[in-house]
Amino acid sequence: MPVDPLSEEMQFYLESKAELLRTVEGKFALIKGRRLIGTYDAPDRAYAEGVATLGNVPMLIIQVQRDAPESRVPALTLGLIHADLSH
Repeated sequence: MPVDPLSEEMQFYLESKAELLRTVEGKFALIKGRRLIGTYDAPDRAYAEGVATLGNVPMLIIQVQRDAPESRVPALTLGLIHADLSH
């Protein structure tokens, strides 16, 4: 059974969610490991900062919402495809 490469990040998000909801609800959180890299107004800004700071590695970008369904793009998360940041 494959291990979820973002399980540590998701666990950190869930543990931090109450505080994030109080302070940055609606923003997009960029998380690597057990570290909040930053929060952003748009997911593409979070991704650009993640790539600039961390390189092309798995990272969690998630909108801070009370009961939002989980949504991921595994190919993007795993670096199999790349977002075009030139626009």
